[in-house]
Amino acid sequence: MAPPKDEPGDSGAFLALLEQRAPRPLAIQEMARMLSLERYDRKPIKMALESAVASHRLRRVGKTRYQWIRDFERAPQVAREGAALSRRGTVRVGASPMTERGVRSGRSSSRGRVEGRYSRVRAGYGFVEVLGRAAERFARDILIPAGMEGAALHGDRVEVEIIRRDPRLRRTVGQITAVTGAVHDTIMGTLTRERSGWCLVPENELLPAVDIIGGVPPQREQAGLVARVRITRPATPRRGPGGEVAEVIGAADDPEVQFLTIAAEHGLRTAFPPGVLAEAARLPADPVEADYAGREDLRALAFVTIDGETARDFDDAVSLEALPGGGRRLWVAIADVSHYVRPGSVLDQEAAARGTSVYFPDRAIPMLPPQLSSELCSLNPHRDRLVLVAEMRYDAAGRRLDARFFRGVIRSHARLTYTKVAAVLSHADTPEIHAWRDELGALVPQLRHMHAFMRTLYRNRVQAGSLDLDLPEALIDLSEEGRSIGVRLLQRNDAHRLIEEFMLEANRAVAMFLREHDLPFPYRIHEPPDPADIDELSQFLGAFGFAATYEERVRPQDVQRLLKQIEGHRLARVLSRQVLRSLKQAQYSTMNAGHFGLAFPIYCHFTSPIRRYPDLLVHRQLNLLFNGSLDAAREEAGALDAASVRSSQAERQAMEAERAMLDLKKCEFMLEHLLEPQPGTIVSVLSFGFFVELDAYPIEGLVRADALHDDRYVYIEEERALKGLRTRQRFRLGDRVRVEASNVSLRRREIDLALLERLTPAIEEGAGGGKRSTARAGKKSKGLRRRTVVKRHGEKRRSRDRT
Repeated sequence: MAPPKDEPGDSGAFLALLEQRAPRPLAIQEMARMLSLERYDRKPIKMALESAVASHRLRRVGKTRYQWIRDFERAPQVAREGAALSRRGTVRVGASPMTERGVRSGRSSSRGRVEGRYSRVRAGYGFVEVLGRAAERFARDILIPAGMEGAALHGDRVEVEIIRRDPRLRRTVGQITAVTGAVHDTIMGTLTRERSGWCLVPENELLPAVDIIGGVPPQREQAGLVARVRITRPATPRRGPGGEVAEVIGAADDPEVQFLTIAAEHGLRTAFPPGVLAEAARLPADPVEADYAGREDLRALAFVTIDGETARDFDDAVSLEALPGGGRRLWVAIADVSHYVRPGSVLDQEAAARGTSVYFPDRAIPMLPPQLSSELCSLNPHRDRLVLVAEMRYDAAGRRLDARFFRGVIRSHARLTYTKVAAVLSHADTPEIHAWRDELGALVPQLRHMHAFMRTLYRNRVQAGSLDLDLPEALIDLSEEGRSIGVRLLQRNDAHRLIEEFMLEANRAVAMFLREHDLPFPYRIHEPPDPADIDELSQFLGAFGFAATYEERVRPQDVQRLLKQIEGHRLARVLSRQVLRSLKQAQYSTMNAGHFGLAFPIYCHFTSPIRRYPDLLVHRQLNLLFNGSLDAAREEAGALDAASVRSSQAERQAMEAERAMLDLKKCEFMLEHLLEPQPGTIVSVLSFGFFVELDAYPIEGLVRADALHDDRYVYIEEERALKGLRTRQRFRLGDRVRVEASNVSLRRREIDLALLERLTPAIEEGAGGGKRSTARAGKKSKGLRRRTVVKRHGEKRRSRDRT
């Protein structure tokens, strides 16, 4: 029986709680717990909440959660009619405050329209990342309040009307006026049967449910399975999308289904069209005699490739010669993909659409078909391969004296791995390592020369201000079935650094060469950080005794000096990540802005045309230069500009997909470790809780503030801490705690941690020992996630793309 009208179980209490907790979405069960209701009638409460959804007082988030729609979020007419926001002070949208004037009418403050990519967050609002040249005018992404997204779905390319700028908060507010590029032709999700019929609940909670209309309806036994729905009715501001079932794929915990789901969620192309495969099939298995014309024969040089154990595409090979007086000559040979992938061909169009290869722990989605990526363009050992070569000569101090670039043909003498090279170069002499040295024979002295030269180049680069971004990454161990069975840190060794330094040298030399000839090409740029972001970082680091100092503008040396100060601190890895997060993201552009992280005034990507489209574009400009076609090369400026924007976008999509798969595999691993007490360190504190990184595995989970039942905790922004109002106890970055995984969601890719006890901050290592506090947590929490980039297939990519 439903409770009386004025009792807490009445729907009015639920609505009041939602308004109080806005913008946080809550499930009925969670609200009942907050209201201390042991018994309640769920059906009338759900009906009342759904009625509030229909009247636009609430919005439904996913299947079970409801969120209060605040005044300034009510509808797009806020912008159209100039409706004022609350005059009672500052309001917050997520973590981004807006002044009381908030979103104003476009009539008086509209500043034009721009294009960008829309990203929605779970709270209902979203952001647009501005693309193209217009991005230079926006220090941060444009805020899109809930209700102002129009018909846009998460990930769509959109047109945005600027409504208001707030210089003090460095925030721009806008509304989406048109979808210029819909990315969701199909949507993956779980088939669900409701009273009104079948619908698809997307795996990505940022997408709305899809009504199943037309086509063959699902069978009753297919409820709960993952399916792909083809969109036949686009979304509108008032109605979600509709579509027909294209394919029922299988259970959500199947690794193949997981792969297809994440690929579809991020708009990745997993299969090559028949025309692309047919064009690739017509290519030879090896270069033919006519291909050697006009190329220098370098097959006698001792080129080697050095990659990860699981790599299948080898697009760079290196060789080094010691010169009299301590100088050296370095050859960096890069697969000549441009010889086979011609502009405008079907292969080229597909490569441009993909933009990059994508690396997951158990597989890769290549930019080019396997006939090219793993065979004809891969510098496989003892096979003739066509290459573009950067030949560079250095003095004994590692200063480059000159460089030349040309077409060549090489034959790799060995396919080496980072592990083997590091072992051979070490002082260890186990039977296995001794056998490796015997196997490599004459290559060992060259590897030792390379090792010494790497150290010289590295020292020079760091002395010039280049940042050392050598943070350990996580590695996923998989079973034969593709399921996660381990997560561990992968430490980079000197073999990784050797290849990295040589690739940096080649990339920088090629960029300077093209610039000298006044040719357009896609620069790899990394703009200096906003001083305001560095000031905010200094405020955060002040609690730990560190500060970033600079004069007028931030230089790489200023950040480098800060990273050097942090070295040796027990939270060095955590604090270094905070420093790196304050920097901007590298991208491609035909307008040079230098590379802040590397402290290079000019830089490009030349060394990976098998897996990065901008590298292929650089190769084409080099070939036009070799041919003397300077005018034709300069005419490519417009096309290169557009391609740079697309490539930057593709890179971000790939990174997001890789992170999503990592989150999933971490969750999959933690399913086997539920309710296991684990010591860990607080690595981030936010208003809704704190994230803990476990000692045993490089995995983070969230302890929610409202799950700490010994006290009521509030967020103290100045201290970056959660503080108990009664006990005055604080949870801060670096505190040691003992937690257990209380809930893991594969669908949401989230790990929820429950606090078991708070260990004293003095405990730096290990699971036990030392003084412990008596603070304990009661119920288990439900939370979000933190992300860290890891790969197994992507080891090569990460080692060469640190910036």
